[in-house]
Amino acid sequence: MPRYRIPRRLRIRLGGCVLSLPTALVTALGTVPVTPPHAAETFRSVPGPNAKLVFSDSFTTRDWGKPGAVWCPYSSAYPNGHTNPDDSKLDRITSSAVSLAKGGGVELRATPAGRRPGGRWDTGLLTTEPWDGGSCGGNGFTLRPGDYVVVHLRLPSRGAGGGHGAWPGVWTWKGGESEIDILEWHGETPDVAECVNHVRDDAYSFVQSRLLDYSKWVYVGARIGTGTVTWYLGSSPSHMRAVFSDGRGVPAHWRAYLVVNLSVSNQEGRTPVALTPITTKISSVQVYR
Repeated sequence: MPRYRIPRRLRIRLGGCVLSLPTALVTALGTVPVTPPHAAETFRSVPGPNAKLVFSDSFTTRDWGKPGAVWCPYSSAYPNGHTNPDDSKLDRITSSAVSLAKGGGVELRATPAGRRPGGRWDTGLLTTEPWDGGSCGGNGFTLRPGDYVVVHLRLPSRGAGGGHGAWPGVWTWKGGESEIDILEWHGETPDVAECVNHVRDDAYSFVQSRLLDYSKWVYVGARIGTGTVTWYLGSSPSHMRAVFSDGRGVPAHWRAYLVVNLSVSNQEGRTPVALTPITTKISSVQVYR
């Protein structure tokens, strides 16, 4: 996610044809290019009968922000651990923006630090990376090729600044060529998931789904292989549908930490228009191997 770039041209897939349109034109038309799920794909349980659960957290306790905690609220993906304006983010990461949610799970909350929407926003992040030597937590768990990760989260509401600026993500990071964006979601296109493999040539797809919308709970997942990365969306862990495979995959030596966060966008056409707080919730994170 920290290396996200809006391409100058976007691809729209129609059957066996790929149309390439300038991003500015697509924005002016009020649409985004989308890859629909494969028509023959059926809902199924993805991990398979032989998969083992190697990481799981349902956020029943506050296990972040201290030595020995599972999660750290800061990441080296942000140059100073807190801010990353060069990647079009208004974020100022702070541990106070992460809290246990009512009814279970964890809530990430973004609030404006000043009196204008385009200024800094205090917001939250969790990662298994032991940033700063583990003084703030992070148990060091890394994903590896063959793993399947699935996250249950609730997308921000439309009331968050009129649906502008919200940019939650589920991704991986370990410096260099390590980033897989399992989900990027923007409030301006609420039914679209952005799936990106930054490890090999920025392979990406924009996937439209009725499972995605303001305030909706959704399961997002990815199986990270050496030959391909496959992304999934679903209404439950046992009803996941493959929505995109990149045909690129990751190297056999690839390793990366898990990251979940709520960014506030400073991208053109995606900046906040109000000072309304933005929230997203995560009820579970699981990794099968």
